[in-house]
Amino acid sequence: MYEANTIIKDLRVLTEHFIPRRIIHRDGQLQAIRDNLKPLVEGEIPRNSFLSGPPGTGKTCMSQYVVDELKAYASTLSAYVNCWSYPSRFKILYNILQSLGHNFLNRKGTPTDELIDILKNKVKTRPCVIILDEADQLEDEKILYDLLEIEKVCLILIANTENLFATIDSRIRSRLLSIDRIQFRAYSESEIADILEDRIDYGLVNGVISPEQINRIAECSGGDARIALNTLRIAAEIAEKQDVQKILDAHIDKAIPKTKDLEIEKALEGFNTHQKILYGIIKSSRQINAADLHTKFEATCAEKSLERVVERTVRKYLERLEGQKLISSSGDGRWTVYKIV
Repeated sequence: MYEANTIIKDLRVLTEHFIPRRIIHRDGQLQAIRDNLKPLVEGEIPRNSFLSGPPGTGKTCMSQYVVDELKAYASTLSAYVNCWSYPSRFKILYNILQSLGHNFLNRKGTPTDELIDILKNKVKTRPCVIILDEADQLEDEKILYDLLEIEKVCLILIANTENLFATIDSRIRSRLLSIDRIQFRAYSESEIADILEDRIDYGLVNGVISPEQINRIAECSGGDARIALNTLRIAAEIAEKQDVQKILDAHIDKAIPKTKDLEIEKALEGFNTHQKILYGIIKSSRQINAADLHTKFEATCAEKSLERVVERTVRKYLERLEGQKLISSSGDGRWTVYKIV
C-alpha cells in the first residue's frame, strides 16, 4: 500500500502553465480581451490584442483562459506559439498548422508560401485566434503581415515590453494601428498572496502552510506570479520528500535560491548562441558599459567564427535578457551600464 501524500494534493495546480478555474486581480485586462473576442460569438470581426508587461504578470495564462472560454460559445479554432522557441516565419506557421491538426508528410519540402495557403484553407469556414507569445523574439516580422492578411485570423500578441512596434515595417505598423494595447503591471505582494492561496486550496493538503509563509513567498517574488508559484511548488516538494506534515521555513529557505537557478536555467535553454555570449560576458564582468560589451561581444563572435549580428539585434537581445530579469541596465546610449541581477 502507498501512503497518501502529506503535503501535495495536485502538483499540476502549482505549476506556472496550469490554467486556473478563475483569474483574479486582472478584471480590467480580462474584460478587455473578452470584449475584443466577443464579436466572434456573433460571427462578426474581432479586434486584435497586444498584451505587454513584465514576466509573471498573467499575460499568457489569461490569453489562453479567455480563448478556452470563448470556445464554449463560438465555433472557433485556436493556436498558441511561443516565438522564443519558434522564432522563424516557417516554424511559426508550421506550429500553427500542427495545432490545427494538419499532418505534414514532408516538413522540409514544404515552402513557406504553401503553409500560408494551407492556413487560409483551414480558416475558410471557422475563424482562428492565434496567440503569439514572446512576440518580441520574432526573427522575421513578415509573419505578422502574413497573418493579418488572412481574413478570419485574430491575433493576440504578447511581449514583455511595449515597444514591439517601434522599429517594425511601416506596412505592418499601419495594419496594427487598431490593435488594442492592454498593459499588465507587476502584481503587488498582497495580490501574489491571493494567487498563491487560490492555488493552495486545490494543490496542497489543507493546513500545511501558514499565512506568514505565504506572505514571505509573495515578498520574495518581486511581483512575478511565476516565481512565487515555483517557490511554493519547490518548497512543497522538499517537504513531501522529507515526509513531514507541514512546510517549514527551512523548506522555503531552500526553495528561494532553487527557484532563481531554475529561472536562469530555463531562460538559458531558450537562448541562441549570441544571446548566451552576451549573458556570459555580463556575468563574468558583473558590470560592464555598452562600449566594452560590444567590443568583447564582437571579438568573441569573431573568435568562434560566428555570423556578425547587427546592432539592432544586439539591442533586442539585451532587452530580452533584461526582460527575463537576468540583467539590469542604467544610463543611456554608449553610457549604458549592464550588470548581472
